Amino acid sequence: MRAFVVIPRKYARFIEEEMALVKTVYSEVVGYLIVNNINARTYLSKEKINKLKELDFDKIIIMDKLKPSQFINLARELKRDLIDRILLILEIFASHAGSREALLQIELARLKYTLPLIKEAIRYAKLGELHGFLGAGRYGYEKYYLMLKRREANTRRELEKLRKVRSTRRRARLEAGLPHVVIVGYTCAGKTSLFNAITRLSRPVGPEPFTTLNPKAYRVEHNGLKFVLVDTVGFVRDIPPEVIESFYATLEEVAEADLVINVIDISKRLDDVVVEIQTGKDVLRKIGACNKPILYALNKVDRVENLDAVLRAISKHVDGDFIPVSCTMKINIDTLLNKIIHILRKQGALFGQKNIRAEVWA
Repeated sequence: MRAFVVIPRKYARFIEEEMALVKTVYSEVVGYLIVNNINARTYLSKEKINKLKELDFDKIIIMDKLKPSQFINLARELKRDLIDRILLILEIFASHAGSREALLQIELARLKYTLPLIKEAIRYAKLGELHGFLGAGRYGYEKYYLMLKRREANTRRELEKLRKVRSTRRRARLEAGLPHVVIVGYTCAGKTSLFNAITRLSRPVGPEPFTTLNPKAYRVEHNGLKFVLVDTVGFVRDIPPEVIESFYATLEEVAEADLVINVIDISKRLDDVVVEIQTGKDVLRKIGACNKPILYALNKVDRVENLDAVLRAISKHVDGDFIPVSCTMKINIDTLLNKIIHILRKQGALFGQKNIRAEVWA
């Protein structure tokens, strides 16, 4: 499917990251457009819409969160398949989902985001201003809306059952006397590469965002001391609360951690590194984990020139200890492990461990 991408000016400096999101699902991108001014009714100006009508593509992707009215009006004008940034992210999540729980989380997020759109379609249909959009009339939209509301309720119930199972497993791990260390960080920062370097496993990694979707836990032993290491889904800029909340199972692991490792890709521009650090702080605050001990793993040092100067600049923005590492080159991984043990020992999280063999936890 040939896709055309529209990027708002606010994301222009992150164009490579935004295009990486698109190409995770749509490999054939025929072009992109950066827009400075947003039309309140159709998002794009009439002039830009007319130019786009002349181009040959199947789907247009707006890398912004569209209002329901903008979504409907723009789709009517272009007569092409249309998704916005949020729906794209949910498509990416769905392509990486590896469990029933993950699929349900994605479904719930999609429903919460789609319902206001259908509600707006009902309003337009009542006014007689909507013909052919989504292939339904006024009563068709109303029936569809009620069906989605029922599906949302059923999805919530099934998710709650699965969360109770996960909670039981988590309690079992805690009762085993093992502290939890959770890896967080921006998409493509190297979280799963760090997980692999510490555990010596080979979980899938890649340049595309969201390689990891389901949290996975593994018992780690270092110098005779044990802890549970958890890998999580990556942070991404400007995900709305309705999407974040739907991935509650992943966030639970972070909120209950004894230590949070925030992986930062420091091979980027300093301004972008600072944005990643701030994004991590914002997400941790939203999920009630900002008071947890945080250890920063400053990753990809093998790609950084003038490392000392970069580390001095970054140190002004982090609010915890940091270790420069390279997950792929295995630089300072033992140093990081020693620091993890030191922090856990300092807060008493290693007291009274049982000698349990290493294994993967679902």
